[in-house]
Amino acid sequence: MGQAKRKEKAKAKSQERALGKSVEVAREQPVEAAPGKPAEGDATAFTPWVKPEGLSPRGWALIVAVILVVQFPLIHRALLRPEAAVTAQVPYQQDFSDPGVVERDFSSVGGFWRVVNGQLLAPQVKNNPLWLQTRLPDDVLIEFDVRSEYPEGDVRLELFGNGIDPASGYVLVHGGWNNSLSVIARQDLNAPPMRSLEQKAQQAAQKLGLPSADLVKSGVYEADTKVRVESNTLPVQVGRTYHWRIERRGTVLRWSIDGQPFLELNDPFPLKGSGHDRMGLSGFESQIFFDNLRVLPLDGSVPLPAIPAAPPPPPPGPFADTFDRATLGDAWNVTNPSAVTLENGALTLQMTHNRPVWLKQPIPTNATIEFDAWTDNPQGDIKVEAWGDGRAFYSGDLRMQYTATGYVFIFGGWRNTQSVIARQTEHTPDRAVRDGKAVEPGKHYHFTITRRGATIEWSIDGQPFLSLRDASPLEGPRNQYFGFSGWETKVYFDNLKIQPL
Repeated sequence: MGQAKRKEKAKAKSQERALGKSVEVAREQPVEAAPGKPAEGDATAFTPWVKPEGLSPRGWALIVAVILVVQFPLIHRALLRPEAAVTAQVPYQQDFSDPGVVERDFSSVGGFWRVVNGQLLAPQVKNNPLWLQTRLPDDVLIEFDVRSEYPEGDVRLELFGNGIDPASGYVLVHGGWNNSLSVIARQDLNAPPMRSLEQKAQQAAQKLGLPSADLVKSGVYEADTKVRVESNTLPVQVGRTYHWRIERRGTVLRWSIDGQPFLELNDPFPLKGSGHDRMGLSGFESQIFFDNLRVLPLDGSVPLPAIPAAPPPPPPGPFADTFDRATLGDAWNVTNPSAVTLENGALTLQMTHNRPVWLKQPIPTNATIEFDAWTDNPQGDIKVEAWGDGRAFYSGDLRMQYTATGYVFIFGGWRNTQSVIARQTEHTPDRAVRDGKAVEPGKHYHFTITRRGATIEWSIDGQPFLSLRDASPLEGPRNQYFGFSGWETKVYFDNLKIQPL
């Protein structure tokens, strides 16, 4: 009996041990999840998003306070700033002979604007206009002279702006975008061109059955429309002084340069009134000089005294000069006085750096130009310019390329290795070129340059040397002057004679 009970107890313990092992094995095996549900205890199981508790009023107040502090300058400029000051009145005239006028009559938020030698200097002001502190009449005439000393051009005028912000009105740009484009832009320099709006108006008129493609009636042009008119026909020439004339009558804004119409914008919603009644001179990365500013109401109620007109130049014709005197005189426009002397009856240029001595008298389009030239320097580099504008010169970085206004004749350039006739640019492939050493130090050469229409011929000592035929010849009032020039070597010129053909 006792033995039977011991066997039953042993069997029961064996079953308990087996059951325990089964439970342990079961715990070690993964539990199969129900379809669509993660397994319990799975570390990769998706945890549903639970909406966090909302910010307390104190938290929201802190966020608002931070935003206000960060954006305070913008909010202040947009809403709380005062209107631009008024210290001058129209009509206004300024020749910039007084350096104190910049502080007295103008304002700017950037750029070291200042008066230098009787001219207003804008030294790379990077689109920070110098605002004239006066209110413009709706119909106005603005005139001034301007010159860029860098090849980038980019002369600017802000018109009917707010007196503080660039492009708050119209922006006139001469030679912008690396001297490739000029515009009148309405509130955005990069606005779409007027021609694109006209195309949209055509499409809208056809769709709506309108009798004409009117910009306003088609809904294309509205009061807040940004647009510009463009021209690429007149890049800025370095060192040349231009005379700007801008006038607005009603909806039409007209811009002329040197007496020739340049660009025009007809704005059906003309910018005017408070916030659109100021003008500012401006630029970007060029060094620009402004002078002889005049602002007049176009109704003529308070006219300014007329600026005396410069005497007209003599008509193109013959000219001769032997330079047998002590001073050069008024017949010549010297763009680099420190480089020019008269020595032993010859015109002498040294370290000229492409700043010609221009003859003030125009030369005929068809003419013969003769003179003697020589240098004692074995590097040669004898240079003249013909049929240029009579006043341009290079004044930028001496490592940069010079673009002339006429034809350039170089004898023994590039260390006496090459001679060329070049149309404005000395390094383009359309030059007439003659390779090899040309200049013998101390030897006097007689140059003869002859032009008949589009053909230019150059002979030296009676022998043909180079010729150039220009498919688009330079001519007209801007291309009728002759100048002696050079780079660094000391060069002599004498016995100039110009005869019409």
